[in-house]
Order: sequence, then C-alpha cells, then structure tokens
Amino acid sequence: MARAAASKTSATTDRAPRDARAPESSPSQGAPRTNRAHGVAASPIDVDAGDGWRRTWSLMKLAAGVVLVLGISLGVAWGAHHYALTTSRFAIEQVEVQGARRLSSEQVASLAGIQVGQNIFKVDMAEAERKLVAHPWIQGARVTRQLPRELFIEVTEFEARAIASIGDQLFLVTRTGEPFKALLDSDPFDIPVVTGISQENLARDRARETDRIKVALEVLGHYERLPLSHAFPAQEIHLDDSGAVTLVIGRQGVSMKLGKGPWLTKLRMAEQVMAKVQRQGEVPGIIFLDNAAHEERVVVRMR
Repeated sequence: MARAAASKTSATTDRAPRDARAPESSPSQGAPRTNRAHGVAASPIDVDAGDGWRRTWSLMKLAAGVVLVLGISLGVAWGAHHYALTTSRFAIEQVEVQGARRLSSEQVASLAGIQVGQNIFKVDMAEAERKLVAHPWIQGARVTRQLPRELFIEVTEFEARAIASIGDQLFLVTRTGEPFKALLDSDPFDIPVVTGISQENLARDRARETDRIKVALEVLGHYERLPLSHAFPAQEIHLDDSGAVTLVIGRQGVSMKLGKGPWLTKLRMAEQVMAKVQRQGEVPGIIFLDNAAHEERVVVRMR
C-alpha cells in the first residue's frame, strides 16, 4: 500500500512539468510584426517616414503649381497694363468740362495738366484735382475717365458776393463771408463793398471777423429783396466795432444808419421814407434808424 501511494505521488510529480506552459507573447504587448513570407520584421518608424515624405512631396507639387499660376497671372496683368499705357486706342480725344464760368474749358484742362492725345490711363486724376483747386476761383474739382477716349472734369467755382476792404487791400468774399482771393482788374467790381474790417483783427480772430462780414451780407440780402434796391443799388456796407451797420445806396450815396437789428424792419421803414421824400422831388442825404430807445423813430437829413 505504501509503495502504491509512493508510485501515485511520483506520477503526479512527473506530470506537472508537462502541463505547465510558458505564456506566449501577444501582439498587443509590443511583439514585432513578422512578414510571414520572408520572416522579416517591419518597423513602424519606417512606415511613418514614408507617409511623411509622400505628404511633403504633395505639398511641394501644390506650391509649385500655385507659384506657376501666380507667375502667369502677373505676367498677363503686366502685359495688359503695358498695353493700356502704350496703345493709341486709349488716347484722349475729348475733355468735357462742366461748372466753369470764369474759366474756359481749355483753361481748365490746361490747369489740370491734361492734353488731347495723352494716354487716358497716364492721367493722375488726384494730382489733376489738386492742381485745379489750387486756382483761386476753383473751390472743388472732380476728374473721371469715360473710356475709351474721354475725360470728364467737373469744377465748382467760388461765387463772389461782395468785396471786402481789409487794410489797404480789396478781397472778394463768398456768401459765407470768407475772403478767397485778392481783387484783380479782371475780377467783378460792380458788387457792394464791405468796409470796417480790420486786417489786425482778421489775423487775430478770423472767425469773429468772418462773422461780421456775414452780418453785412445778411443786411445786403434783406435789402436786395426790396423794390427800392432796383432804383438804388447797394454800394457799401460799413461795420462799426460796436456792431452797428450803415448801408450806402444809389449813385447819390444815400446813407442809412441802421444801427443794430432787426434789419428787415428798419429797411422797410427806410423804404417808406425814401418813397415819401421822392414824391416831393428830393433825395435824402442820411436816414437815421439807429435810435435804440425809440426804434420806431426815423430822422432824415436832407442834402
């Protein structure tokens, strides 16, 4: 019995090594992949390097294509630009000018530096506009192309509303009271003159003096709407430092001492006085309407 037990124990011990197996490596544990046909392991690093090179080569081909297209486009654009600047098909045949009254169309084109026969694309329109507005009569200018062979120039000229006597010089002034050019022999002179403007005050406070000129132009505007202005045109408007206004009318030089506003009311009163005196066959020398205490009172001084 003891031998039999020993024999059984030995048999059990002999079978244990045959049943125990070493664990096999799994691909998930990092074992190298094997090419079954040739038995050679393929490195993952070699595969990634090949894919990166193919991507780089594709990008290089794409970039080369873009450069080629851009080069061709630039070449075509340069050729078209060169053709436009040299061909006679775009030579200027006509320069149309609108808005010019003091200057002729030929003078405007010459001021802008534009000539018939010049290539229309060689005209620097911004520079032409700057040249035009440098002229004292031109307030604004706009130059445009009308392809293929015409240029259009539109100018806005200053409008002289009066002449301002400033110091020992005469200047034309706009409707806004701004002096814009010195009076020349070729300029209009049959317009009213504004006096009482100081050159020193204009230099010290231009806005204030411009506002004073505006007051003179306001009085002038009211007067020109009255029938009296047709028989006695306005000649001079004098401005006192105090703000009082004197209007001189007609070739006889009738003075209306208006003082301060309301301008239209006082001008209508002066018109009534003028009509009454004229019915008597006379012309007054001075009409006083500057009584601040009694604005309804009018005093007439005969010649």
